[in-house]
Amino acid sequence: MNRPATRQITSAANSLLKLYRRALKDGVTRDGWLAIEGPHLLEEALRPGSRGVVRSVLVTAHAAAKRPDLLARLPCEAEVTQISAAIFRQVSQTEATQEVAALVELAPPSLDSLLALPDALLLVAAGVQDPGNLGTMLRSAHAFGATALFALRQTVSPFNPKAVRASAGAIFHLPVAASLEARALLSRLRENGIRIAAAERASHKALTEADLRGRLAILIGREGSGLDPELLRVADARLSIPIRPASDSLNASAAAAIFLYEARRQRGFSY
Repeated sequence: MNRPATRQITSAANSLLKLYRRALKDGVTRDGWLAIEGPHLLEEALRPGSRGVVRSVLVTAHAAAKRPDLLARLPCEAEVTQISAAIFRQVSQTEATQEVAALVELAPPSLDSLLALPDALLLVAAGVQDPGNLGTMLRSAHAFGATALFALRQTVSPFNPKAVRASAGAIFHLPVAASLEARALLSRLRENGIRIAAAERASHKALTEADLRGRLAILIGREGSGLDPELLRVADARLSIPIRPASDSLNASAAAAIFLYEARRQRGFSY
């Protein structure tokens, strides 16, 4: 594979840098390309099996010299632009800039295909507000072999920059669908024979007492208030995590990880 040619930009007013600055702040470009910052996320985007295609890279001379392997692995059609460290700091949205950023086109997931999977294990974020929590949920979902993460409306975007960073690259390896309408999704889960398990702090039935094998969707609600009553009503099982009586609750990302662990444990940790 030929290494993409590198061009240089010396003006912070350049239109490409304005595009990067806005995309790194919002999470995506107007075309829907994901904006990432840091060599680790770029490395994850370039890993075999990634759902992303790197379209553009912004890098300083120092970062290019430090990680030539990343640039060598870029697709030949990727655009590579080199800028000074001073200009990169003006573009960066992180406190400790790592002097490399990229725009990545993610393959859109097919809900029909995901819902038809014989081993479907879906994590559904229903109103999660903290992007760090959602990103950690993404990371756990990938680690425990979930087949997708669905984010309902009123849930923070999975493509929020903080969520992407917290995902530690899982965003590139797990199908993610955002802004889904709750009733429509629940109806489709039913139509496809996927059982629904809802995390509910007040439930008297612990998740360890439930059969979490087979095709399953796990619903995790908003931090603090939990799941909407309408979602709880349609769940096949409302399950709690056994914790000390004096404890209030776990946060959304911790609850999701425990539910996913138990579902995978019951499956014999087969991936």
